Amino acid sequence: MKTIALVFILLMFGSTFTYALLNSLRGSGKEIQIPQDRILNYELNEEQRRYLLTRGFTLIEYSYPTGCLECINVKNNLERITQISDGQIFLQELIKEGTPKLTITSWNGGKTLNDPKSKEAETLICDLLIEKPLWCVSSKI
Repeated sequence: MKTIALVFILLMFGSTFTYALLNSLRGSGKEIQIPQDRILNYELNEEQRRYLLTRGFTLIEYSYPTGCLECINVKNNLERITQISDGQIFLQELIKEGTPKLTITSWNGGKTLNDPKSKEAETLICDLLIEKPLWCVSSKI
């Protein structure tokens, strides 16, 4: 009986030691820089995107051409949503030629809208957010 207990104790300490050793060796040596601002005028890189998604953030990328008046309304609405969503959204605003495009990605999935309108963007964001803020619930009433 004592022998079995001793074997289990050694296994537990051995696994703890091995885990710590492997964790220290696995370090990438490079820190992932996460922006302080939630509204960005550039694209996050793939490491940043992966890091934020695994931590429950929702990423919104809105690309639109210059001179698009409806796009400015959508952009302003997306900024408002980002500010009232309890810090769980990163909005990337990109000026690109072509059709306006909205891509929303979260742990709950991802969707892309071409030429989005403010209301449909808001609905889609609510559907994909991990934690539904009060404004999502109240807009459905």
